[in-house]
Amino acid sequence: MFLENLSTMPYCYEYVVNQISVSLLLYAHIPTALSALLFCIFLFAKNRSIASFSLLAVSVNFAIWCFLNLSTWFVFIGPENTMFTWSLIDLFGLFLFFFAYRFLYAFITGSDLPVWQTAIGIILIVPTAITTFLGANLVGFESNICEVVESPAVVAYSYLVQILTILAVTVLAIWSYRKTSKKIERQKIVLATLGILLFLSFFFLANFLVALLVNYTVVEYAYNFSIYGLFGMPILLMFLGYLIVKYKAFSIKMLGAQALILALVLIDASQIFFSSSRAEFVVNLLTLFLVIIFGYFLIKSVKLEIAARERNEELAKDLARANTRLRELDRQKSEFVSIASHQLRSPLTSIRGYASMLLDGSYGKITKKAEEALGRIQESSSFMALSIEDFLNVSRIEQGKMKYECAEINVVEMASTVVDEMRAAALKKGLTLSFSSECKSKGLASVDPGKMRQVLYNLIDNALKYTTEGTITVSVKDDLSRKSLIISITDTGIGMSEETMGSLFDKFVRAKNANNINITGSGLGLYVAKQLMRAMHGEVTAASPGEGKGSTFTITLPLLS
Repeated sequence: MFLENLSTMPYCYEYVVNQISVSLLLYAHIPTALSALLFCIFLFAKNRSIASFSLLAVSVNFAIWCFLNLSTWFVFIGPENTMFTWSLIDLFGLFLFFFAYRFLYAFITGSDLPVWQTAIGIILIVPTAITTFLGANLVGFESNICEVVESPAVVAYSYLVQILTILAVTVLAIWSYRKTSKKIERQKIVLATLGILLFLSFFFLANFLVALLVNYTVVEYAYNFSIYGLFGMPILLMFLGYLIVKYKAFSIKMLGAQALILALVLIDASQIFFSSSRAEFVVNLLTLFLVIIFGYFLIKSVKLEIAARERNEELAKDLARANTRLRELDRQKSEFVSIASHQLRSPLTSIRGYASMLLDGSYGKITKKAEEALGRIQESSSFMALSIEDFLNVSRIEQGKMKYECAEINVVEMASTVVDEMRAAALKKGLTLSFSSECKSKGLASVDPGKMRQVLYNLIDNALKYTTEGTITVSVKDDLSRKSLIISITDTGIGMSEETMGSLFDKFVRAKNANNINITGSGLGLYVAKQLMRAMHGEVTAASPGEGKGSTFTITLPLLS
C-alpha cells in the first residue's frame, strides 16, 4: 500500500527498487529505529543515569543512521548532496559505537568513562569527522548505478575503529567479570555484553561484507546485506528488557515487559502499512491483535511475579534484621554471663575455703551435725564452681577468647590418671570405674593438657551422674591406618533416645529422662567438650542402643607418629 502511493520515482530510485525488496528495506529501518527510540526515551524518562543517557544516545545515532541510509535508497538530491549523506552515515556509525561502549562501561561500573578513555574515543572519531566535512573521503559518484565511490583508506579506517571498539567491549567485559565474585553481577555483565556485542557485530559485519563484495560480481547487489545489520538492534532491546525484568536493571521493575510488548506491537503494526495484498493485511492485523492480547496477560503475570518477589525480599530483609538483632543479643548475653560468672566465682572461692577450714578443725572442734552441714556446703559449692566454670568456658568460646596451648601429650597416661582420680567418686555411688588400653603406639596427640583433661573429666563425670548401678569403662585404642587415637567412655546408665542424640551437644540441652536421675545438670558440659575437641582438631560423638540401655561417648584425636 505504501509503495502504491508513490507518484514519482527518479532514475536512481528505479534502479535501486529493481535490486532490493523495498518492503524489507522499509521494515528493517523504520520500525527498528522507532522501537529503539521509544524504548530508550521511556527508559531515560524513568531512570536518568549515565547508562540510560548513553543508551539514549545509541538509539538517537542509530535512528539518524537509519534515516540517512534510507534516504540514500529512496531520495536522489543530486550527486554532491548524496555523497555528503554517505559521508555522514560513516560518522554517525562511529558515534554509535562510541556511545555503545560508554553505555556498557556505565552499566557495569555505575560511573562515566574515565577522561583518558573519552579522549581516545574523540581522537579516533576526529579523522572521520574532518574527512566528512572536507569531503576528503569521497572520490566520485557513478550515476549509472547511483553509487558513491569512497576512499578505500577512509573506509578501512572507519572499520578499524569499529573493530577496536568491539575488542574494547570484550576486554571491558572480561576484566569486569573477573573482578567481581557475585553471581548475579556476573550474570548481568554477561547479558549486557552479549547484547552490545551482538548489536555491534551485526552492524559491523553487514557493512563490512558490503565493502568486500561491492567490487565483485559474486552477488548481484551487495548493498542488500547492509539491511540485515539493522536487526542487531531488536536483539539488544530483548537483552535489555530481560535485564530489567529479571534483575531490575536501571532500578525499573515493569519497564522491560512493557517496553518489549510496545516494541512488538509497533513492529507488528508497521507490517500492516507494508502489506502488499489484502490477505497479507488481514494476517498482519490478526497477528497484531494476538500480540496485544498475549502482551496484556504477560504484563499481568510479570506484575504478580514482581509483587511476590518484593514480598520475599522484604521478608528476607526482616529476617536479616532479626538475625542481626539476635546476634547482638547473643553477644550481650555472653558478656553478661562472663561478668556474672566472674563476680560469682570470687565469693564462692571464699565459701569453699572457709568450709574446708572448718571441716579441718582450723577454728576448733565442731559437732557431728555441723560437720554434715559443712560437708553439704562444700559439695554444693564445688558443683556450683564447676557450673560457673562451664558458663565461663561457653562465654570464652562464643567470644573467641578461649586460648589453647597445644603440646605433645601421652593421652593414654592422662586418661588413666583421670580415671584413678575419679574412682573414689564412683565407689561412693557403688559403681565400678575401670580403665583399659589396647594401643600399639605410645598414644601421643597434640592437645592442650588442661583442656584435654577437662574434656575427659566432663565425660566421665557425665557417666557417673547418669548411671545408678553397674560399670563405667574407659578404654583407649589406636587406629594406625587412619592415624587416629580413640577414647571410649561406656556406661550402663539411663541411655538416650535417637531424638536426644541429635541435639545432645547443643547448649542447655539434656536428655528427657535426665531429670529422673540428676536435677543439677546445666546442659553445658557436653557442649563445652564438643567445642574444645573441635578446636584441638578432634571430635566427640555419642551413641546409645536406647533409653535404659547405657551410652558410649567417643573421643577421636589425630595420632602423632
